[in-house]
Amino acid sequence: MNNAKIPPSDSYDEYHIKELQDINYAAVYLEAVIEDHDPEDIQTNFLKLALSDVAEALASEQLATHTETIETILQKQGAEAIYGLADWLKGLGLKLTVTVDKEAEIQDFAPEDSVIEAHEMIPVAA
Repeated sequence: MNNAKIPPSDSYDEYHIKELQDINYAAVYLEAVIEDHDPEDIQTNFLKLALSDVAEALASEQLATHTETIETILQKQGAEAIYGLADWLKGLGLKLTVTVDKEAEIQDFAPEDSVIEAHEMIPVAA
């Protein structure tokens, strides 16, 4: 039996913050958090936690300022909250965007009576 000591692994939080330092990863992470939200997420402040993690990863030297700004933005309503979040993300090198929901696109543009009809095979003279 080998008595070699296994080095301790990084904690998940350290790993998560390290991964979020990749701006592309941070963007995909926030997109997933926003898109796949559960109604309970609002009560658990999951978005706030996600934004805080991204701020820690991308702006650790200004974390206190970014955390305070997140608090302020999330207390606002409507357009003020959306534009505030967009500005905050821009300061981190990210951008808030709107895209077409592919599932809705398929449903919205499918003809209501779309039925594929079998056509009779007609022999072609050789």
